[in-house]
Formats: sequence, C-alpha cells, structure tokens
Amino acid sequence: MTGATIGDVGWTSEYLESAPGVWSLSVSDEDRRLLWADASAQRWDAGTAAYATVRGFIKSSLDAVGFVNVRNLMSPAASDAELTAALTYLLAEVGGPIEQNARGDLWTVLRDRDGDGATALGFHCDTCDLLCLLCLQPAADGGGVTKLASARHVQDIIERERPDVLELLRQEWTFDRTGRAGEQIVVSPILFTQDDGTVGCYYQTRTVRSSAELDPRRLDALDFLDEVLYRPEIAFGLHLEAGDLLMIRNSRVLHGRSPYVDSPGPLARRVLRAWMAER
Repeated sequence: MTGATIGDVGWTSEYLESAPGVWSLSVSDEDRRLLWADASAQRWDAGTAAYATVRGFIKSSLDAVGFVNVRNLMSPAASDAELTAALTYLLAEVGGPIEQNARGDLWTVLRDRDGDGATALGFHCDTCDLLCLLCLQPAADGGGVTKLASARHVQDIIERERPDVLELLRQEWTFDRTGRAGEQIVVSPILFTQDDGTVGCYYQTRTVRSSAELDPRRLDALDFLDEVLYRPEIAFGLHLEAGDLLMIRNSRVLHGRSPYVDSPGPLARRVLRAWMAER
C-alpha cells in the first residue's frame, strides 16, 4: 500500500499490525542523545541527520494514516520544562502548541485524578489540528492503552450497513463545549469530505449528547456510530512506553483510551500532552 492509497481507503487494526513501518519509527539511543542535545540547545548541529529522518517520517505518516508513533524519542528522566522546550523546538516544522484548556496551558501532564483512570475514554476528536502525546510513565497495570480509529474506514462500514445513519452524520451537529478551551459551541458534521478528498471527522460523544434535545433518529445514529467504533477491526490499541511520542491528526483519526488502575508514587501513569496547530 502507498501512503496515498491508505489515506483514500482507510485502514483496519489488522493492517496496522501487519505494517508497523508505515506509522512507527524507533529512534536509537545514540540518535536520541543527538536529538536531545540539539533540541535543548535550540539549534541543529550533530543531530541534523536524525532530525531530518524523524521530521520526514512524522509528516509522511500523518499524511498516510493520520497518526505517527516515534519510539524512544525523548528521555522521560528530564524535567517537564526541559521536555516541553525540546519538543516544541523539535516539532516546530510540524506544528506549534495552542491553548488546550481554560487556563491557557500549552502543555499539560495527564495523571489519574481521583481514580478517573479506571473509566475508559470513549472515541473522540480534540478541537485542534494535531494531538501530541509523550509518554513519561505507562500505567503499571498495562492499561491506559490509546485506541485509534480511521474515519474513512468507519464511514465505509456505516455507508454499507446503515446509509440512513451516514446521511444523518453528514448533517450539522451542535457540540456544546462551554467552559473549555477554544470554540465554545462547535457546529459541524460528524463525518464529511475534506478538500483533499479524505474523510474528515469531528466527534465528542459527551458534548454532542448534552448540546440539545436529540430526536430518536439522531440518538440512534450516535449509538450506531459508537458501536462501530468499538469493533475489533476498527479499534486499534497502541501501548506507549516511556519516551514514546504519538501524534494524531484529529480531522482523520478518532482516539480514546482504555481504563487503567494506577500505582502511587514514581510508577504512576504520566503523559505529557499538547494541542497543536499544524504548519
């Protein structure tokens, strides 16, 4: 499969498992050291070649499948401030951080809050071009797995099985995001065709279900969409290790998270997150 073909036809979890070279790149310890030294100094020198490889792979994978996983990119032993500065510089040609909450934070560290990790996060799209996640510490119990779904493949299934639902999902829906960062009220189709011909998506089950009184047909459409998203061939699970980067293009890939039970202290799950505007 070429990158263009993948973008046109979508992907299944089976395909991603069979072709990790399309979406996953492992950085050697030596290249990680060079990248860290140059990104921390805010100038490219000895790490130029490694940087070109990583930057090129990120851009090609985002275009091909809508997400990219770079393993062993950064040392989680560095401070949060050092990591955010280095990552901002390293990813500058891909995207720049934007405010992701009402406090105006550009980077936040995701942790378990009062046991909320035990609840799975349903599939959704964040209100930004790119979601950037750097794993600092995975969950001790092996949970907290990121789940990914191709908007194109989701649409293909719904079109085949429930064209009436697809017709509704292509209409405008209201998402009430009051009190969150960015637009407070978003009006958008859930599935749509983008200018480049790829299938686009925008979905947040909580904000759309709480936005207005929905009639039975629209509630049924949302229920069917959720059912499709959790089919095994759709929901691809990706486990991140400490130092791994994941970037997701929100207009083409929906994401969620499996539940996890955290451990207190240094083994507690931590993920550094940024919302980015794509260059």
